[in-house]
Amino acid sequence: MEKKESQVIRTIREALVKASEKGEDLKTKVTQITKDVVKKALEKTDQTQEKVEEAAKDAMQGVIEGAREAKVEAFEVTKQAAEGVVEGTKQAGAKAANLAEQAAKATLESAKRAGDRAEEMAKEALKGLIGGTKDVLKKK
Repeated sequence: MEKKESQVIRTIREALVKASEKGEDLKTKVTQITKDVVKKALEKTDQTQEKVEEAAKDAMQGVIEGAREAKVEAFEVTKQAAEGVVEGTKQAGAKAANLAEQAAKATLESAKRAGDRAEEMAKEALKGLIGGTKDVLKKK
């Protein structure tokens, strides 16, 4: 049985392709797109670790597919996508903020599919994001 494509994957992919067709700067646009889509997806569901990881993985899958369709190297937008995923997770609420580190890890796993350069960029981005998330959580 074939798995149905998630709304997160489809929305992000289509938004990236559309932004590319309009000539917009994808490195700037991808952060906003992923943040908004992940936040919206998490606000509509129970914010469990599993749901946060699923949203993060789907977001990165959408970015990878969108980059391919837009004829852009996925590694060029991976860092910004990771930032958008974690920011969207945090903005979805306090419970989701506690799960932002899991989102970051899931994002990294998905970025590995985009190739070695994407993985390295994602690792660097996520080190900072995880550190920042831990600082935010310590303040609570």
